[in-house]
Amino acid sequence: MQTPGTERLTTRARAALLALGLVLGIGAGEALARLVGFEFRPHMRNRVYFAEPHPLLGWHNRPGLAGTYGGDEFVTFVTINADGQRGPSHPRARVPGKRRIAVLGDSQTWGDGVADDETFVARLDGGDTEVLSFATPGWGTDQQLLVLDAEAARWSPDVVVLALFIGNDLSDNVSQGTFQYPKPWFTAGADGALELHGVPVPYSRPLHAAIELYRSLMRHSALLNAVAELSRRDWTPSREDDVGDARAPWVNPLFVRELADEDRRRFALTARLLLEFVRRTRALGAEPVVLILPELGQVEAFGDPVRRAALRRAGADFQQPQRFFITLLEQQGVQVIDALPALGRATRAARAAGGPHTFYPEWRHLNAFGHAVVADLLGARLGVKRRRAPAASDGAVSAGLHRQPTAPSDRSAAHNPS
Repeated sequence: MQTPGTERLTTRARAALLALGLVLGIGAGEALARLVGFEFRPHMRNRVYFAEPHPLLGWHNRPGLAGTYGGDEFVTFVTINADGQRGPSHPRARVPGKRRIAVLGDSQTWGDGVADDETFVARLDGGDTEVLSFATPGWGTDQQLLVLDAEAARWSPDVVVLALFIGNDLSDNVSQGTFQYPKPWFTAGADGALELHGVPVPYSRPLHAAIELYRSLMRHSALLNAVAELSRRDWTPSREDDVGDARAPWVNPLFVRELADEDRRRFALTARLLLEFVRRTRALGAEPVVLILPELGQVEAFGDPVRRAALRRAGADFQQPQRFFITLLEQQGVQVIDALPALGRATRAARAAGGPHTFYPEWRHLNAFGHAVVADLLGARLGVKRRRAPAASDGAVSAGLHRQPTAPSDRSAAHNPS
């Protein structure tokens, strides 16, 4: 029969052995993950890695943050200036004789996958025109409408460009966010009036403290990166690569001529948000412009008659969203710039010559070549001279090349996230 003291010693010994086994297991896993070559790739882990909670917007760019950003298809460097905008800082006061353009958008505009100076915003900024980015990854049109009043208006722009991304903006506009980052949302009444909900946006301080700890550990633990990599969601939807056979291609629900009720709601709310953007921009004394950015599948269909024929057989019009919003906005006298034809033609011509696509095929965001094409289109329509012409290397990363990220020479206004 054991004495009480011996029982306690046995329990402690078991706990110690369990802890030792756990430590040894983690150590072995860490060594194996490093041997295999797992590394930190923040875009695979957290879509708002360069963001922080915001009571009105849900989240926004974290001012002064800079660091490496990358994944399977790209490695680059991101700088968020002291005003929370990606890229270099601009003086708040207007410079006489300089035109100022504010651009609102999501990760496509922010430049998810390209360097600070490769975004279409950065390519147009300079000379007699200042082009400022008020884009944040993950935002919908609703958050872009809110940032117009909260931040962009204070910069007194002459032109405000809202970049509508067909890929997910319509879905984002009816979303209330995630458990990690809830967001504000609008509803439209019977009279069309918009009502804002969910403000101030709640967030959990303990949750975000845990997230910050997790982010820090992720930067140094190959094992955590291995777990995240092996369990990550596949962001690539069903492809249309086999449209030549008897199987029907994958069809975006927004392209179907007979929309489901939920998809009609997405169209209707997005339309109402866009009209409110036009009204508020004009109230500021600025010109509203809407840039429509297509999803990857639309670009591929534009240059492939076989895909287009398969989509028609499936009862889908892959340009339906563009037609709807162009008609709506042009009736209001708004300039609409549809990037689909330019990106479709550029992709088709480049691929025919053995060159790059305009999108990353897996991450499904514009690559440097795609941003260059959009910059050319936007510059021509807005009368902005390109600061630099596209280089042959603009699309190299999308062809499978990994580029070493280069930090800006002057990082006095930024700090590393680790």
